[in-house]
Amino acid sequence: MKGIMNSHAPYHSLVTAFLCIVLVIAGGLLMVPVSAHPPSGMSVTYQEPKELLVSITHAVPNPGEHYINEVTISVNGKVVNTSRYTSQPSADTFSYTYPVEAVTGDEIKVTATCSLAGSMTRTLHNTGPIASASSASPDSQPTQKAAAGLLPVLGVAAALLIGKK
Repeated sequence: MKGIMNSHAPYHSLVTAFLCIVLVIAGGLLMVPVSAHPPSGMSVTYQEPKELLVSITHAVPNPGEHYINEVTISVNGKVVNTSRYTSQPSADTFSYTYPVEAVTGDEIKVTATCSLAGSMTRTLHNTGPIASASSASPDSQPTQKAAAGLLPVLGVAAALLIGKK
């Protein structure tokens, strides 16, 4: 009987090693999405004559590698400006100004897109000489959320290892 039990020992060690390798690889893959995130805030102000001020909050450790890479502006559903960037001006909050023609009653929609993951959209209804929309507007939810993290994967792995014994 001892001979039979010992014959499974190398197999058990191989399975344990394989599970550990899978966990390390899965953990590495899951850590990347946690650092990628959409902007956390955006305010849009339209001022006469024909000027749109967009202030974006996107806190990043390195604005040359993780940044807002595109800002798209539409008026009444028609895209009037798409600006692409290769970095962001600061590691937290920054502003861009765009020439935009709009009249009272127009709907101005601005979407800021992160170079790694997600975007945020603000809709502004032009009410006159100065109109603004900020993060408090109803569409303030980002379009993508970060992954749940490594903890659920570790829990499943622990349950598998305990179940094998």
